[in-house]
Amino acid sequence: MTKVLAWVRGNVATFICGVVIVLVLALAPVFSGGIEASVRKTAEDRARKVSEIAGFEKTPVQIDIPGQQPRSGNGVVNAKLLEAYREITTQLRADADAVRSLAVDHNRKGRGVVSDDAFPQPPRSQRETIQFDVHQRIVRAYDNLLKSVRAGSPPDPAEVVADIQRRESQFITNTLRKRSRSELDPREIADLDAELAKARLSRYGERARELSFYASVEDLDVPPAPQQARISTATMFDWQWRLWIAEDILGAVAVANAGSPSVVESPVKRVISMMVLEELPGGSGAAASGSGNDFGGVAGRRGVGGDSGGAATPEEPPVGPVSIDSSVEATRDYTRSFTGRKSNSIYDVRNVEVVLVVATEQLPALFDALAKRNFMTVLDLDLRPADPFEAAKRGYIYGTAPVSEATIVIETIWLREWTAPFMPGDARAALGIASSGGDVAPEG
Repeated sequence: MTKVLAWVRGNVATFICGVVIVLVLALAPVFSGGIEASVRKTAEDRARKVSEIAGFEKTPVQIDIPGQQPRSGNGVVNAKLLEAYREITTQLRADADAVRSLAVDHNRKGRGVVSDDAFPQPPRSQRETIQFDVHQRIVRAYDNLLKSVRAGSPPDPAEVVADIQRRESQFITNTLRKRSRSELDPREIADLDAELAKARLSRYGERARELSFYASVEDLDVPPAPQQARISTATMFDWQWRLWIAEDILGAVAVANAGSPSVVESPVKRVISMMVLEELPGGSGAAASGSGNDFGGVAGRRGVGGDSGGAATPEEPPVGPVSIDSSVEATRDYTRSFTGRKSNSIYDVRNVEVVLVVATEQLPALFDALAKRNFMTVLDLDLRPADPFEAAKRGYIYGTAPVSEATIVIETIWLREWTAPFMPGDARAALGIASSGGDVAPEG
């Protein structure tokens, strides 16, 4: 034992190395098992993570983009994808706002009202008399509208008679060398009648060359002068609205006739009549027409103008800012028309019946002009032949092309974003448009 200890003391390093080798050999199986388990666990964890990542990459993802079909595929919803989606929707929102702004501008065409004092609410000091001023302004606006589109009537019959009488006297005296008709023989009377017919047609032709088409204030839906001491502000606003409608329809006729020097060459020869088919609720004739606050259909016909019975008009509701939510979907009702459009919280529909004389083969030019002018759609059309010879007797010269009398029902759309701020309180209440200062009934 002493010799062993002495050897250990003399060979400490060798002894320690030997002990370590022995321990390693003895404990190696134990340590190797533990290391293998740890490595296996790490590998399994990593494999599971890889599998989860692969699963994410195969996850079905559907992206809903407003105004487009949903897009679907497999992938990972990450920050980059979310940022791309935000950029797309932001651009789409900006595009939608731009389109809405263009639509409002197209619909409004820079128009206002004939009297800033009357709309949306006249001062109390003028409430009893304002309707007379508004009516005068409306009539002047129709006169100016007809001038702007080169529309007018044939020569005044009294003027034509005076011209014919002068020509008769000249022909008898200067050409036939007689003093009066009583001295003429049958052949001379025939010559005189032919000359007078030629003179009359010449006078009608001169007037036709001055016009693009025939139309007069009497042919349009111009309200009669108010008789009552006071009428509703809704009625006055309805006058204004009908003027806007006339501006669009006559403006479309002018576009269809653009480039034609006279009635003879124009596609549209004459506007015989124009009538808004439904009343503005709370306006003139609403009780007679029974239209309620759901106007915009085809079947209705307007009632008698003026406030019913001459009864005292109640005080109009106060007005204030209006809020139109353009994001609301406009519902459709295809029982009313093939477009399905009806008045709603975004726009109002007002249908108009227009009777015109038009060159038959050029009727599509009028339809195109209506669609380009504003949001107008032809809902119904009835055609029947027109007699140009009978019309010529009354001063209407249509030319040689075949013509038809067309009765057209036109759907017109009016965006509330610009019309509602002009509306008086009673009109807003009837249409279900809320404004500060008072509550209104819900839309029907």
